[in-house]
Amino acid sequence: MPGRLVAGGATAVLVALIALVVALFAAGSEPQDNPAGGPGLFVTWLLPFFHLLSTMATVGCAGALLAAVVLLRTDGGPLGIQGRRAVRDASNSAIIWAVAAFGGAIVTAAILLATPVDLLRLRLDDALGVPEVKSLLITGILVVALAIGIRRVQTSSAAGLGVLVAIAALVPPALTAYPRNEPYVVLAGAALVIHVIAATTWVGGLAGLVRYGRASRNGLPLVLERFNQVAVLSSIAVLLSGLISAAGRLAAMGGGYGKAFDALTSDSYGALLIAKTAVFFVLIIGGWIHRRQVIDNLIEPGPRFWQLVGVELVIMAVALGLSVAISQTT
Repeated sequence: MPGRLVAGGATAVLVALIALVVALFAAGSEPQDNPAGGPGLFVTWLLPFFHLLSTMATVGCAGALLAAVVLLRTDGGPLGIQGRRAVRDASNSAIIWAVAAFGGAIVTAAILLATPVDLLRLRLDDALGVPEVKSLLITGILVVALAIGIRRVQTSSAAGLGVLVAIAALVPPALTAYPRNEPYVVLAGAALVIHVIAATTWVGGLAGLVRYGRASRNGLPLVLERFNQVAVLSSIAVLLSGLISAAGRLAAMGGGYGKAFDALTSDSYGALLIAKTAVFFVLIIGGWIHRRQVIDNLIEPGPRFWQLVGVELVIMAVALGLSVAISQTT
């Protein structure tokens, strides 16, 4: 299983990375070398890579915690074998998440201050004053605390506290995702916070289902029922909050809600948004029908079921890659 876990995680990151790179070039938003100086092209490319790595690690951490607290719920009692395994995985994912957050903070500071990474120590005060850098550092500190705190958790109620810390760590980067001088930043930013939390719950929950649900055949129908409830609520929240956030962003770009549609059809951001929305519609409809048939007909999931779930995860990886590309597109 550890080998499969590593292979599965590496495959998901690779698929998302390919989707990210293709989307950036298609939108003309790929990182450019600054002839005036500052960090080189390699460091500039590290920013979307760290963002993607952070996103994937967040999904892994959230999925493991969701499995321990919800999918394998024991009403606050001692965690079972799979529950303890889940919190260990969550701790490991949190370590990767923290590394990506701190790495992203360094690269972000270098890019925004047009300063080579090795000279950032000379502009430490300036770097710490950048809102995007501060948000990433706060996230990194929270996630380090999360990784240490949940490492040896033994009850689902204690793991639930880890869920709260993970949610708190998602908020700072989302709040600084849009420029502060945009008139629609409050609407777009608030919706984006909900969007990030709901998407992480949905995608992470499916990953947790594959990772831990398969190990308990007797309890799998109950786990599927619980995940289906989480998936329905999360997918609705993802769709609505994503549309609201996008509307605020497009209105800011077009100069008003009346011109949002023009921005949608004429800007590269709009093209990526349409592609991402189409992917999520496929996931919402296809995934719900697929799992609903299994639950309603009480059919024991076989290899075909898990293959389809694997396809869902691949599509979700593509969606995550598109999400990161959208965040890099102005």
